[in-house]
Amino acid sequence: MGILPSLLSTLEPAETIVQTSAEGPYGKTTFKFDFEKGDFETDVLGNVISTSDPTEILEQVVNKILHDARYRYLAYPNDYGNEIQLILEQDEPYEVVECELKRLYEEALIYHPLIKSMTNFTATLEGDEILCEFDVTGMNGIQVHRKEVVGEWKAI
Repeated sequence: MGILPSLLSTLEPAETIVQTSAEGPYGKTTFKFDFEKGDFETDVLGNVISTSDPTEILEQVVNKILHDARYRYLAYPNDYGNEIQLILEQDEPYEVVECELKRLYEEALIYHPLIKSMTNFTATLEGDEILCEFDVTGMNGIQVHRKEVVGEWKAI
């Protein structure tokens, strides 16, 4: 006889794990992550929201790659992440920075198996901030448009 034999039979788990059989374009689903908050998106009950929508999956992949610096986390391979912040720290003319940004964005994105290409890249200097816009095409043909402020550029 245990310490609490009658109590153990009436205990129920504190959390319910819901498994879904939803299949995305690659047979997968992903959890939605809010990059501004730095946490997973949840419903009113606190359950993490997942998606199998191919456009949302591609957007999540692009966001994740562009928010992780290359070589920062040992769990990721060396071809994962980006080195965009490094070019902003260099004392280079804007034309060099613009050219390098295109290369760095493309190199960061094309190694992911769900991404086919990056096209229509533009970098615009607005005040002391650089605004980058581009399109990413997934292996399934879905395309997402991305527009973001990269950071400050200090003129030399």
